[in-house]
Amino acid sequence: MEPNEPADPAPSAQPRRNRHTRAQRTILAINVVLAVVCLAAAIGLVYGKHELDGRLQTAKVVVSTTTATTVPRTTDAVTGSTELVVVESTFPPADPQAQNFLIAGSDNNPCVDPDSPWAGAADSSRESIGSRSDAIMVFRVDPVSRGAAILSFPRDLWVRIPTKGNGRINTAYVKDDYSLLAQTLYDNFGIVVDHYIQIDFCAFKRIVDAVDGVAVPFDNPIRDRAVGLEVAPKPGEALPFCHTFNGDEALAYVRSRHLKWIDEDGKSHEDLASDFGRITRQQDFLRRVLQRALDKGLIDPKVARGIIESLQTDIVTESGFTVDDMLMFAGLMHDVAPSSIRTYQVESTSANVSGSSVRMPALKGENMKAILAIFQGKAPLYGAPEEPVIVDPTGTSTASTVAGPTSTVVQPEENLKGQIIPPREVQC
Repeated sequence: MEPNEPADPAPSAQPRRNRHTRAQRTILAINVVLAVVCLAAAIGLVYGKHELDGRLQTAKVVVSTTTATTVPRTTDAVTGSTELVVVESTFPPADPQAQNFLIAGSDNNPCVDPDSPWAGAADSSRESIGSRSDAIMVFRVDPVSRGAAILSFPRDLWVRIPTKGNGRINTAYVKDDYSLLAQTLYDNFGIVVDHYIQIDFCAFKRIVDAVDGVAVPFDNPIRDRAVGLEVAPKPGEALPFCHTFNGDEALAYVRSRHLKWIDEDGKSHEDLASDFGRITRQQDFLRRVLQRALDKGLIDPKVARGIIESLQTDIVTESGFTVDDMLMFAGLMHDVAPSSIRTYQVESTSANVSGSSVRMPALKGENMKAILAIFQGKAPLYGAPEEPVIVDPTGTSTASTVAGPTSTVVQPEENLKGQIIPPREVQC
């Protein structure tokens, strides 16, 4: 120190005052955490898009509509009669931006632990005899009205398959190639497929586990010992009760063909609706998976990772259906309340063909025609013409009235079937 240089001031006895209160520090810390999470999510999406550039895809299919004036119709394999089912009304105007997603559930690639109590549901023996579609459904989404609906096709529906003749609809499924199935849907039901998603057992289980399981309410205990399913309320829990399924158990639930409900005396009763009840439960479960994914949010690293891994290894889409398209679709679904999604299935009657039990499509009913009008794009998701115009195979109009500006709009009834249907109004 120089002789004339002033000495350093003595340190103050007063401690330095903190510029932030405890509440402010807490908020600052939360903001930092959120910023880090958002950054991580952004990195994850960029990484995901890069990794998914080489994901599993199949060629884009363009359905032939050269017979547009005479479809959809089905020819009875027994009597040879042709049903008149084409809806040609243009009022109310169809949803111009709505699109149909064909979702095919493939019954292979079980990726199951052989020691799992639900291993029987995977049916790994099918690997040696080829794939069949365990579920066929069309998911229609309208980005304008934020509406959605599902139409399922029972696997034993007897339909005309291009180049093959008549057969069960699930035989039109070809792994990694949806051209035959898409054309079959158009030729028999007049439904055009815009996008394709093929999901196998492994993808289904991975997505359920990625969202930490899916909770489903039940009015009674249920069981299907053939697939290791045994679901009951906890001691003292009132009915209805909620049960959370993990991936393996969820697969057993949606595949169960002999599901039974247990009454208060402990007696079991099988759901006699068989595959129709199974379709109803599959549709309900899909709604709840969507709700769970929305509640968890794609920002959840586990959810994002599970979906990305499934898209890389287990889910097949059509070529050109980009990751941006998927994110846009996810954004649309964010505005659709899963509980509002309408669910339908193709009506049918029992028949016997060459000693085999099949289901003949029954498309003449007014409710079924109104349902088809929605998925054909000839009526909006929230209603169809009350008196649709019917066209026979020669193209002749047979309706007594033509829809006009004063036409009323009716909502088709959901044709749910089964004795074990989770109560929709109960949210777990």
